[in-house]
Amino acid sequence: MKFSTMNDSEIIADLCRRIKDARIEQRLSQIDLAERSGLGIATIKRAEMGGSVTLSTLICILRGLNRLHQLEGVLFDAEVRAFNAQVSGEKSNAPLRIRKKAATVDEAEKPAAEKSAGASAVDWYISAAENNILW
Repeated sequence: MKFSTMNDSEIIADLCRRIKDARIEQRLSQIDLAERSGLGIATIKRAEMGGSVTLSTLICILRGLNRLHQLEGVLFDAEVRAFNAQVSGEKSNAPLRIRKKAATVDEAEKPAAEKSAGASAVDWYISAAENNILW
């Protein structure tokens, strides 16, 4: 089954069904799985019925089923990229922070009223010249 074509509730239901199938395949009762995973029996029942499962609960259940190693597939690509970078000696291209463009000197010196009114540079210059006192 391809998860990319399923909605969230279908994915959760399928994962919960797989958890139940794995428990039955290992000939474990819900009580046995609850004890092995360190969870309550109600949590196991809720998980197998397709209820909402937290990531922490999923990890505990997978640990109880001796299937925690299957989570490695989720992060496999990141590990491969890191390994390839170490082998080839490449530096990682971390995303750069993007900053806002700094205002130009003209924009920074304009009074707020003129900035909002959209006055031209010539109007601003004339206004600034009128406000200066010449000695």
